[in-house]
Amino acid sequence: MKINTVSFVKRNCYSYTRFSSSQQAEGDSYRRQIERAQKFCDEHNLELNETRFEDLGVSGWTGENIEKGALGDFIAAVKEGKVPRGSCLLVENWDRFSRLKPMDAYTKVGEIIKAGVDVVTLQDGKFHTAENYNDFTNLITSLVVMQRANEESATKSTRIRAAYEAKRKLAKEGKAILSGNRPPWLKVNADKTGFEIRPERVAIVKRIVQLIKEGKGKREIARMLDVEKVPTWAADKDYSKVRKERKRSDWGGRWRENYILEMVKSRALVGELKLMRRKRDTGEVIKGYYPAVMDEATWQSIQPKKIKTFNAGPQSDAANLFTGLLFDGYNPDYRMKFFMQNKAKGYVYLSSDYATVDPAYLQRKEALARGEDPGARPLSGESIRYMEFEKHFLQHFSEIDLFDAMPKPTPEESSRVGLLEKEKADNDKALANLIKALESGEPSALVMEQINKREAAARRLAKELETATARQRREQYAIDSFEEEHQRILELLGAETREARLSLRSLFHRLIERIDIYTAGLLEVPEHLKEYVWPDRNGMMCYRVKLVGGQKIWIWWDGCEVWE
Repeated sequence: MKINTVSFVKRNCYSYTRFSSSQQAEGDSYRRQIERAQKFCDEHNLELNETRFEDLGVSGWTGENIEKGALGDFIAAVKEGKVPRGSCLLVENWDRFSRLKPMDAYTKVGEIIKAGVDVVTLQDGKFHTAENYNDFTNLITSLVVMQRANEESATKSTRIRAAYEAKRKLAKEGKAILSGNRPPWLKVNADKTGFEIRPERVAIVKRIVQLIKEGKGKREIARMLDVEKVPTWAADKDYSKVRKERKRSDWGGRWRENYILEMVKSRALVGELKLMRRKRDTGEVIKGYYPAVMDEATWQSIQPKKIKTFNAGPQSDAANLFTGLLFDGYNPDYRMKFFMQNKAKGYVYLSSDYATVDPAYLQRKEALARGEDPGARPLSGESIRYMEFEKHFLQHFSEIDLFDAMPKPTPEESSRVGLLEKEKADNDKALANLIKALESGEPSALVMEQINKREAAARRLAKELETATARQRREQYAIDSFEEEHQRILELLGAETREARLSLRSLFHRLIERIDIYTAGLLEVPEHLKEYVWPDRNGMMCYRVKLVGGQKIWIWWDGCEVWE
């Protein structure tokens, strides 16, 4: 007698868990969703896969869980065949799956079902399959639930937005704080309506500022503070609960470059708070939100033009006062290289980095190697003595009246910030009225559309205002500080110590954006310079100094100076 045996394999199921806030993580939501999935599988003789898809603290209303969350990963795995056909996805209910607009959410469900994977809503125990996906009753029931979830999220979002706007208004008036977040040199005051300084930490901030002005870089400052055993911002924090894979014996106990850089770039030093929304920069700023620990001019004076130039060159010596500032005028994308040809005699030269790629220079080298006549030396092969250049620059730069040379803003430029501020205030007022109208009546698609447009305009205006304000600050700092910086240069010119040269180099980096050197003079003379070049200065070495404020000055080897 032939006996047929049929092996039974339980149906494979994957659970999907989602909640959108950290408060839900601390509550019962996560445990309930996990236990409900296991219980359903036990009751229906299904196999719950050990692989769980979880979006913890991820919004379903914005679609973040589908765009870049675990649900999106599951859908991708289904389409790629990594999830076997015939499997099931278990969700507590439709609002856990998504809170997008109903048809958008239902379409995503359809993508999973059409790929051969059923979706189960645990709340009603219903299987949503290819057979009933287009069923009218099932469609309407699902859409109604999805519509309710979407409306709940829309209403909640509007209320949160309105509450945030009210809180932000109070913060702007100095009557409240948005949260307890603050820079490490401040603490929340006793009545939790503002902040107050921590004197011992403000003293550290001022020490760092002074070191930067003296020409020290972030690495050297960090080493100095460590040697002096100055406590870090994290020195009083408890790291006993840090996860084992991140736990280190020196966690937070050492000064690091990023500590210094983050502090230097922070506008909180002058009391400003940059507002964020959904972890994105809105471009909006609340002035006077924090107690300022320095004025605008001081903050501007310590700003690195680029992170790479924050150190203003190597800290071991200050042989080159212009590290990172010298460029080949004929090939402006290439720097002038500082190199020592004869250390015993102190012969130091500047030559163009373009020589390393210049075909004419490379061919000349090959000709020399073969013992042939190399011909004329190309411009990229021309070099000049560094010490002669330094002496010439210091002599003539010290004679320039930088304060008088700074450009004065036009009336249009002066009024730009004011016009943007007025336009933004009008837009904010209109947005507040729209939100108020939405709260007092039924949800309106027209009102929501207008709110979205006003919010987009608010983001645009905030960024434009931030850019215009930053430019105005830089120009004002240049005007206010150049006279003081110029006097400091005069004091340092005759000093030969390493510290003095570091300070002088640091000053140059704050005043100068770049110096373009023309070793053989101008090959193509701009029309506005011809009267100064012809005939005596034709072919004469010159260089153009571009200041941080945007002004440029030409200096020829015979001492002629022309502002551009």
